[in-house]
Amino acid sequence: MASHPRLPGRQQRYRPRTGEPRMSIPRRAVYTALTGNYELLPEQPVAKASDVAFICFTDDPELRSDSWDVRVVPTLLDLDPVRSARALKIGGHPDLAEYDETLWIDARVLLKEDPAVILDTWLDGTDLALPRHSYRKDVVTEFEEVLLAGMDDSSRLYEQLTHYSAAAPELLERPVPWTGMIARRHTQAVDRAMQEWLVHVLRYSRRDQLSFVHAVSRAGVGPRLLELDTWGSALHDWLPGAGRSSRPPIFRVSDSLRAPTARLGELQRQLEVTTTELSAALSHRENVIERLEGRVAQLERALAKARGRARRLRRKLDAQDTPSLPKRVRRRLGRALRS
Repeated sequence: MASHPRLPGRQQRYRPRTGEPRMSIPRRAVYTALTGNYELLPEQPVAKASDVAFICFTDDPELRSDSWDVRVVPTLLDLDPVRSARALKIGGHPDLAEYDETLWIDARVLLKEDPAVILDTWLDGTDLALPRHSYRKDVVTEFEEVLLAGMDDSSRLYEQLTHYSAAAPELLERPVPWTGMIARRHTQAVDRAMQEWLVHVLRYSRRDQLSFVHAVSRAGVGPRLLELDTWGSALHDWLPGAGRSSRPPIFRVSDSLRAPTARLGELQRQLEVTTTELSAALSHRENVIERLEGRVAQLERALAKARGRARRLRRKLDAQDTPSLPKRVRRRLGRALRS
C-alpha cells in the first residue's frame, strides 16, 4: 500500500472567492472509492507525471496499486456498499481536508489528461463543475431510464419523483449531470451542497444523478455543466466492464429482502395453519349449535304437545265433579296441571 503522507499541524486551506486571481498553488487530489469487492481498480498512467495526489478509499485491505494511494477505510453502511461508496463520493473523507480542490472520478474512468489541467479549466470562475449527461435530456428522462432499467427499487423511485414533483417540479426539466467526474473547490457553500446531496441519496434512490439538481438547488449552489461525451473525450475514457470483477457483489438489493421475505413466508405459513384451525373450530361450533338448536326444537315441540294434553285433561276434570275427590288428590292434580 502506498504511504499516506501527513502534513504537520492544521494548515490554512486555500479558499479563494470565485473569480479571484490565484496567489498560490492549491492543494489538489483526485480520488475514487471501491467498496464491496465489485470492481477492480484501473491504473492511472497520468498519475506518474502529475503533481496531483491520487487517492483510492476502499474497504478491501488487499487492494494494491502502482498509481493510487490506497487507503482502507470503514464503510458507512456495512450491508450497503453502493451507498457507502456514494457517501465517500459525495461527502468525501476526513483525509481530504488537507486539499483545497478535488476531482472525483468513478472507478471506471481512465484519465487521459493531467488532472491539474482539468481542475484549472473546470473550476475557472466556479466552485463546482461536472459534465452534462450526454444521453439524457433532463432529470425526468433520467428517472424514466432508471425505472425502465430496474436500477433501483421502483417504489422508492416513484416516492422520490412524487416528492420532487410537489416541491420543485420545474427542476425536473433541468439538464441532468453525469457524476462520473466532479470537480470541487471545497468552500462552505459547496460542502453544504454536498451534505444536502448525500441526504437525498441516503433517503431516496442510490442513483445519485437523480437527486443532484434538487439537492444543490436547495443548497443555493449553481454548478457549471460542461459539454463532454460521457463515453470518452480528450480528457477521459469510460471503461464499461473493463475493470469490473467477475465476482458477484457481496450485496444486492434483493439480498436485503431475503431474511424479511423468509420471515414473511414463515408468518404466512403460520397464518394459514391458524386460519385452517379456526375454520375447523368454527365449523365444529356451527355443527354443535345446529344439533343443539334441533334438540331444542324437538323439546319445544314435545313440551307443546304435553301442554296440549294437560289442557285437555284439565277441561275433562273441570267437567267432572272434582269435589268428590279427596282434597290431597285435587291438590296434586292442580300442581300437575299448572306445571
